[in-house]
Amino acid sequence: MLFMEDIKLVVFDFNKTLVKENTWYELNMAMGVTHEEDQKYLELFETGKITYQEWWQHIKKIYDERGNATKENIEKIVRNYTYVEGAKEIIEYLKEKGYTLALITGSMDVLAKDVAEELGIELYAGYNQLIFDHDHKLARVVTHGTDHDFKADMLWKFCNQLDIRVDQAVCVGDGDNDTVLFEISKHGVTFTGSRVEDRAWKVIDKLEDLKGFL
Repeated sequence: MLFMEDIKLVVFDFNKTLVKENTWYELNMAMGVTHEEDQKYLELFETGKITYQEWWQHIKKIYDERGNATKENIEKIVRNYTYVEGAKEIIEYLKEKGYTLALITGSMDVLAKDVAEELGIELYAGYNQLIFDHDHKLARVVTHGTDHDFKADMLWKFCNQLDIRVDQAVCVGDGDNDTVLFEISKHGVTFTGSRVEDRAWKVIDKLEDLKGFL
């Protein structure tokens, strides 16, 4: 039997978990993608009708036609995030309790690095790597496998690095790609009203509620 004192690692998602924004959506809107286009291509991807790279090709075409996809402009947009209420406080609380913290996001690697460094999160990984050309224009997005596979691989990697069992991790998130972490760890935590509420081990109203069991 696993006791709560056996928990060693707490893993956080990024969008809608630690920050209020959905960074891809915000970037798309700034680059000229309409809400209708964003939802159309997202639904095609989520229903398996197009691959992630095909989704990106559609989005990139709009960026090229309507946006100003320079490195400076993109990084300014995606770094304009707002932490959810209690995010900084719960990170400090968990660090003081002795947990190792990790950030595994389906968003961009630059954001994972920034937020991890800002909050003092030891381990981090971002699914999307933005590649710019010699003119500092966005050329492509590099990914490895699906975002589900990426999150699962990173959880296993971090647990192996820490020499702990995967069921010694608690994983906090709200998206479909977080459910693979829920399944692997058996300790998925999401928020009331989340689309993955029925697949979580625990459901909380706000991040501060983690103090009730961690």
